[in-house]
Amino acid sequence: MKRLLQWISILMAVILVTAFVPAAPFPSMADETAPAPDGTGVRNGWIDEDLGPGVARWVDEEGNISDEPGKQVEESKASEEGGAESRDPQEDPEKESEGQAQEESGQAETQPAAEGRQIDPARPMVALTFDDGPYAPVGNQIMDCLASYGGKATFFVVGSRAAAYKTELQRMVAEGHEIGNHTFDHKYLTKLNGAQIQSEISRCSDAVFAAAGVRPALVRLPGGLKNRTVLANVNAPMIMWSIDTLDWKTRNAGKTVHSVMSQVRDGDIVLMHELYSQSGAAALEIIPQLAAAGYQMVTVSEMAQYRGGVAAGGVYSQFYR
Repeated sequence: MKRLLQWISILMAVILVTAFVPAAPFPSMADETAPAPDGTGVRNGWIDEDLGPGVARWVDEEGNISDEPGKQVEESKASEEGGAESRDPQEDPEKESEGQAQEESGQAETQPAAEGRQIDPARPMVALTFDDGPYAPVGNQIMDCLASYGGKATFFVVGSRAAAYKTELQRMVAEGHEIGNHTFDHKYLTKLNGAQIQSEISRCSDAVFAAAGVRPALVRLPGGLKNRTVLANVNAPMIMWSIDTLDWKTRNAGKTVHSVMSQVRDGDIVLMHELYSQSGAAALEIIPQLAAAGYQMVTVSEMAQYRGGVAAGGVYSQFYR
């Protein structure tokens, strides 16, 4: 009987404590597993930058996230036209059909050096390439600097961005830079079938032609990824790189400059990206340093012209002697 009374006393004490001390709520599984809102805390900046080129998205001051990778929600047309005055390309049906014939025949023709441009085959040369554009605020900055040193570059552009940056693309053509094909949507081609791969390439070429009146002769594969299906369905020279600056990852102009200048050699193809301001800042240092070191800055097609050429379906990462 005494033990029973003890148990009753203990039970009453527990009831009293429970009644006056609120229990801490248990988090639900949904709370534990729900991801943080996309772009939380970001305003006027990029998100998903760590996922690699062609993936980063822009968040505006209202928190709106761009649906298109590498594209600001509201890109200013004024910034697009902030570069040099450009010519209006005239669409030439004969040139268009000629370009299509080249693709169908499998014979690649690199673009010759611009008229009046002097390239010395005996001197060292390097090809600076910029992916994921066009993006005028950075692209115009790069072209301004190249113009000061007589250099040219190759811009591997994403077709879905071409219509928004016609003026920049037209400037590239007018000033003798090369426009390359970086697919229409920057999809990894290894995940697509043959018809989808061909569509990504042809739609990009069509978009560039509509914007600037030229068809890219060269292709750069997103991520550099390739397999048998890709190699069988990209009927153009595929241009890789010998120096990967990792500028999209480091976002540090100094590191990008060091990655180039510490290892550059005659015949290198340098990979950078046009989307990032840090890459533009790095180019402003790299270009004069290359010129001072005696390098000619040429397009990929110009370098190929003097180093054995290229063929449709071939893969090229450098043009060493």
